[in-house]
Amino acid sequence: MTAATDRITVLHVEDDPAFASLTSEFLERHAEALSVHSAHCAEEGLDYLEHTEVDCIVSDYEMPGRNGIDFLEAVRETHPEIPFILFTGRGSEEVASEAISKGVTDYLQKGTGTEQYELLANRITNVVEKNRVEHDLRASQRQLSLFIEQSPLGILTYDREFTITGVNQVGQEILGYDEAELRGESWTVLVPEDEYEHVEEITRELTEAGGGYHSINENLRKDGERIICEWHNRVVTDEDGAVVGIFSLFEDVTDREKRKRQHRRFQRAVESSGHAIYCTDPEGTIEYVNPAFEELTGYTAAEAIGKTPRILRSGEHEESFYEDLWRTVLDGEVWRGEVINEDKDGERYIVDQTIAPVTDASGSITEFVAVNADITEQRSTERQLEILRTAIDKAHAPLTLSDPTEEDNPLVYVNEAFTEATGYTESEALGRNCRFMQGEDTDPETVAQLREAIDDEEPITVEIRNYRKDGTPFWNELTVVPVYDGAGDLIRYLGTQRDVTERRKHIHELRRQNDRLNEFAGVVSHDLRNPLNVAAGRLQLAKDACDNEHLSHVEAALDRMKTLIDDLLTLARQGEIVTDTEPIELSSLVERSWTAVETANASLAVELERGTTIRADEPRLTQVVENLLRNAIEHGGSDVTVRVGELPDGFYIEDEGPGIPEHKRDNVFDAGYSTARSGTGFGLSIVSQIVSAHGWDVSVTEGEAGGARFEITGLDEKGAAGYESAGGDNGAVS
Repeated sequence: MTAATDRITVLHVEDDPAFASLTSEFLERHAEALSVHSAHCAEEGLDYLEHTEVDCIVSDYEMPGRNGIDFLEAVRETHPEIPFILFTGRGSEEVASEAISKGVTDYLQKGTGTEQYELLANRITNVVEKNRVEHDLRASQRQLSLFIEQSPLGILTYDREFTITGVNQVGQEILGYDEAELRGESWTVLVPEDEYEHVEEITRELTEAGGGYHSINENLRKDGERIICEWHNRVVTDEDGAVVGIFSLFEDVTDREKRKRQHRRFQRAVESSGHAIYCTDPEGTIEYVNPAFEELTGYTAAEAIGKTPRILRSGEHEESFYEDLWRTVLDGEVWRGEVINEDKDGERYIVDQTIAPVTDASGSITEFVAVNADITEQRSTERQLEILRTAIDKAHAPLTLSDPTEEDNPLVYVNEAFTEATGYTESEALGRNCRFMQGEDTDPETVAQLREAIDDEEPITVEIRNYRKDGTPFWNELTVVPVYDGAGDLIRYLGTQRDVTERRKHIHELRRQNDRLNEFAGVVSHDLRNPLNVAAGRLQLAKDACDNEHLSHVEAALDRMKTLIDDLLTLARQGEIVTDTEPIELSSLVERSWTAVETANASLAVELERGTTIRADEPRLTQVVENLLRNAIEHGGSDVTVRVGELPDGFYIEDEGPGIPEHKRDNVFDAGYSTARSGTGFGLSIVSQIVSAHGWDVSVTEGEAGGARFEITGLDEKGAAGYESAGGDNGAVS
């Protein structure tokens, strides 16, 4: 069987369907790797090629529309590398010559026997394999070129005679030469004369042994500076084993080698610890510091060497602390303890310090080695964790932590507020899944929501009926949040709880009161409207029977009674406490309300930011806005301008009319108060009732132009409603 990666997809363009089918069958029979798709004209072939990758194209010459040469030209415009075989019954040198000039890969004349298909299959296999090899070679060459140019190491290439043929940019920077200056030169320009013999030995061993060779030796820059480079050399041979070139990767390790030579006696200690290390002579004078010391203390090696460790003293320790330290190490013993030091900038840090004496063969102390582990962050974290744990332990809200890495996600921490709220002791709660607080009236659907969120590692807040240890039920507002470590792994679930039993009772009571108020309003509506309708009917009969001027006054009185009843019912029903709200875009609601009132020649200026939403009962908020707009037009005049704008915690509606005298402003929201002869006096009272039902405040003051300005505030302080940005409640104007 042929591997899927060795499959060869062939596009066969042939206008004779029978011949195309026969060709496909014989090709796939002769070569299992071939998969042939037939197209019956050049256009069909181009369309297939546009959407499908193929490895080879076989095309007839004479076809309707474009012929094979035209098809070849079209293919080469978009697919210059796909092998293209012209398989035609018309054979002539003219066609073959033209096909070659247009980039045909191979040319084969159709025969009469089945041997032609085997020949064609072989030709296809050969040209595809060749094309794939060439493609891989080009890719390898590109990769090699990119490797050389982007390598963080210097790269030199030589021919078999060790003549330099190239150097990358990093190599030029290390050696100080341009590539043009080195190309054609020998390695001798890069090596000091006293190193010639050593390098000649390296080149001889490299060419004789083949493979690779690693070395560290001195080199010479263009400016004459001697540097130390680490070399990784590789001999490149052809398939016959003949040397075709040498690749040399190198880097400047001058500073590294100098440090290694200077500090070789401390190498074992430094390499065994990643902590800050310094060494002193027997009198305590610093002779060596490692890079970690420089980073920790801020002192460079030049600044520290020659000084004593006194430069690190913070003043935190008594002199007796250091006397005990010296007494211990001078006695030949190892001293270990926590030391609070001070860095060059005056910042304090804490180290876990170990000082060990180093002795010679005679037992005399020759130096001291101090190894310092910086534990400043560790101690700070420990203090923060202690503070945090104390805060969590003493928090008023019940808090829990569970471990999802353990079976059944058991509780591993509960604070004091939890034990007080539930009656369970810490030992009774730990190690158990929190479902032990559920009972017979716990809603299974809520439990399922919790489980789904925990399985999906999603935060969730639910109200669930839980039970205390003594069996007392309570409504628990439970929030569960996943906690991840620095690597992003889930390590805990944090649970916060709040007893909302009283709140739910309060909401239930409010809804019960609303129901009673609705029932009362319905009774009033029925008992008042029925006699009123009878009176209206009798009035109409009286008007039909006689013409009396008093009847028109009766009709007006009945109409006013009807209006009063409507406003009274509105006042009663709109005063219900709001318990269900939704986000409403305020500017849109104002504009809709404007169209619902008689505006005459009045104009509206909406100065609200688009997208600002308010959580409220939409029908009742609409009633508020319509009543205030209608009031502005009735008292401000038919051509008044009404402005609606934002306040820090609400909004206002004002007009340019005569305004309301200050001594009358306390009365405008009273039921029945009106300055208009035709008014019922309930419009602003209804506004006040609805605003109060939302938990807001409404007041009247003087507008910028002297007119009446009604301000509705408290929207960001009440639980019933508030401003929010489009998409989320944040309790503020957005």
